[in-house]
Amino acid sequence: MDFVGWEKLSLVDYDNNLSTILFCEGCNFRCPFCHNSSLVLFKNNKIDFNEILAYLKERKRMLDAVVISGGEPTLMNDLIEKCKIIKELGYKIKLDTNGTNPKVIKYLIDNDLVDHIAMDIKGSFSNYHEIVGLPKVNLENIKESINILKTSGISYEFRTTLVKEFHDEEKIKEMKEIVKGAKKMYLQHFVSSSYCINPNLHDISLEEAKRFEEILSDSVEFISLRGYE
Repeated sequence: MDFVGWEKLSLVDYDNNLSTILFCEGCNFRCPFCHNSSLVLFKNNKIDFNEILAYLKERKRMLDAVVISGGEPTLMNDLIEKCKIIKELGYKIKLDTNGTNPKVIKYLIDNDLVDHIAMDIKGSFSNYHEIVGLPKVNLENIKESINILKTSGISYEFRTTLVKEFHDEEKIKEMKEIVKGAKKMYLQHFVSSSYCINPNLHDISLEEAKRFEEILSDSVEFISLRGYE
């Protein structure tokens, strides 16, 4: 499968690394607050992987890492092959994932094909299907991916985008057990835009986000707000 989006230089998507971001097409979720709706819902122009490789070869002294995002990258049937090629060029790889494919995540970790994984934990399991826009969700896969990351020794982070319609104090308290023992977690500020699948959702205030952060603080080693600056 080909990548369909490409941000050639990023200073913020992989901490302390200059990176280039590759976006895949398609996702098995339909999160209404998703900003990359075009990648999820529509067909996009493909990017020749050889063009990407040429860029990476030319900039080996400038760039540190490749971020693979989407959509959902673990749906790519040749993700592992592409990661091997990128790693052979000497780059670090960060993977963004929704955690629905634990076998792929484990393979990438076990074979040293990824250096950092950012997994979205959408919210409480009691309303997970609503948050991801589906009638039902295989929560066992989500739980397995969470456990893989917690026990792998790899650098990772969990991320939850806070949306008024899906997250309140009760739901955040339900998340305490889900993230218990995690090393790092970010609560992200949602900003509505026309690019969202549902542009009529609302954000969580800074005051409320800080309260959520406090609730979860004794479950994870490090927790912080992102996008509330």
